[in-house]
Amino acid sequence: MIASRTARRLDFLRATETPRGRELNLVDVRWLDPLHLVGIAAEAQLAHRAGTRLRLVGVRADQANYAARMHLGRIVESFGGEHELPTVAERDQRDTLLEVRPLRDPADVEQLCSLVYNRVAATDPVAARALHVALAEVGDNVCQHARSIGFMAAQTIAEHGVLRFAVADAGVGLLATLTGLGAADDHQALELALSGRRQLSSPGHGYGLPRTVEMITRLNGELLLASGRAARKIEVGGRFDRTLDNPYRGTIFEGAVPAGPALTGPTRSQMRE
Repeated sequence: MIASRTARRLDFLRATETPRGRELNLVDVRWLDPLHLVGIAAEAQLAHRAGTRLRLVGVRADQANYAARMHLGRIVESFGGEHELPTVAERDQRDTLLEVRPLRDPADVEQLCSLVYNRVAATDPVAARALHVALAEVGDNVCQHARSIGFMAAQTIAEHGVLRFAVADAGVGLLATLTGLGAADDHQALELALSGRRQLSSPGHGYGLPRTVEMITRLNGELLLASGRAARKIEVGGRFDRTLDNPYRGTIFEGAVPAGPALTGPTRSQMRE
């Protein structure tokens, strides 16, 4: 059973204006997830776009090494921001994690798709192949519709047997993208995105998120999607909607699935057969 994570984690991704720039304080975050990492990256980009910088403070000592290993400091610095993270030694862990990094074009998301495939295929090869294709479209949607670069990260939590992966952007959000299909508010836009209604107007497209939900549910996993003031968590026990006190600028997505032993050297055709 995957340990549930609450949608309230999004509340920690709120930067406040200070004389020295936008400050994001993580002092109350007990455990950093890929969701936090991509959300912080998006906040750094937002600050840079606004002509200021992000100051990342308050990272707990027991989380600082992990944040540094996941290259969070590098991403913050790349947008002119500041942080207090240490420098850490690294070894190759590509079969376990994907450090937070930009998602600029559809080819970039292949790294995330491959990691998910490698960790799921030993348990359910059919779901692994379907997730690979669906996540590729999720990444493609960011590039086509967000009007912004995105960010992605993933982490295998070995002691729990879980792979968590996340994608976020600081773009226009689901409502701006789906108004033409009848979305009048953030909750309706989120519902449309998860229903696959875009397939009706764009055949061959719009199945990425619905198919991802289907496969994560098949694997008894967990999914969180948020944009604007709307957030929805989907897990074994059902779906749970929430109105966010602080709107999320753009779109953020996180999935969690059981992680099996890593496969070695799958070909791209094997992933998509």
